[in-house]
Amino acid sequence: MSTVHFGSFFRLTVTLGIIVPALSFGQTVSTPIVGFSKFNAPSGGRIVAPVFVKAPTFSGTSAITGQTFSGSFTSALNPTSFSDRPNYPTHYVEIVSGANEGLTFDVISAGSSGITVSGVPSGLNGTSVSIVVRPHITLSDLAASGTGLQDFNDAITIFRENNQKASYIYTSSGVVADDYSTPADHVVIYPGTGVVLNNGATVSFTFSGQVKTTKTIVPIYSGETIVAPVDPQGGKKVSQLNIAGALVPFSDAFSVVSTSGDLAASSFYSDGAAVLDENYTPVSGAADLSLGVGNGLIINANGDASWVAISPLGN
Repeated sequence: MSTVHFGSFFRLTVTLGIIVPALSFGQTVSTPIVGFSKFNAPSGGRIVAPVFVKAPTFSGTSAITGQTFSGSFTSALNPTSFSDRPNYPTHYVEIVSGANEGLTFDVISAGSSGITVSGVPSGLNGTSVSIVVRPHITLSDLAASGTGLQDFNDAITIFRENNQKASYIYTSSGVVADDYSTPADHVVIYPGTGVVLNNGATVSFTFSGQVKTTKTIVPIYSGETIVAPVDPQGGKKVSQLNIAGALVPFSDAFSVVSTSGDLAASSFYSDGAAVLDENYTPVSGAADLSLGVGNGLIINANGDASWVAISPLGN
């Protein structure tokens, strides 16, 4: 067992990995919690979710005009521009304070006049908010974090909007689409989500980065969605995940998938305030399952919603 150090004296117990402090300097001085966390994916498969975020390229206050965040930014934040494959965003803007803390927006374009995104609520027009701009975590990052992945054998599946699923194949030279040829290293794993890994042998994952100290608002789409805490500790019970209020009572369901490789799932429901077991009884005792490091939930929802995932620091 090791500890997370935050500021001068605060400690957060961690079951896996070692976390050490690092300083960043800008308009203010902060001490982000950084480190690494390890877990295994036994042969067969499991959900694999990133448990850290990348260091921000910008942190500060920005005014919102329509779908634009003010400031002078580099075009290096723009989406990829490949001619031989689908393109994806490389960075995202996240609001990190106030009532909209945890909202994230893909960078559509960036330059000296600001960052343009889409989906900003109209009520934010004309306001100033605290933001960070971070690089996305990608399939390349996931593959680089794993030891024991098998070339042209192990598959990674991402659940997307409109109940769509996309599968990718690991190769020693990079992740490719399910045609076994189109490069897919740049495909995004969004904050607060995960993937399903189907692997032929045990894979050891070592994730590293910054501990997320703010909430994350994660979209839930009609159909199946994978959501996951951005939490290098793990161990929270399903009743502690703040998930019940995101589900339609007695209708929407979620499953905790086993991490032993057999992909067995335990199902849960909600009454709108509390998590229920398969018998629609509030969970307690052994039925209140713990979510291990790097694991997530598969939600089966009747409509679009959102989940407010709390920080591992309890925020």
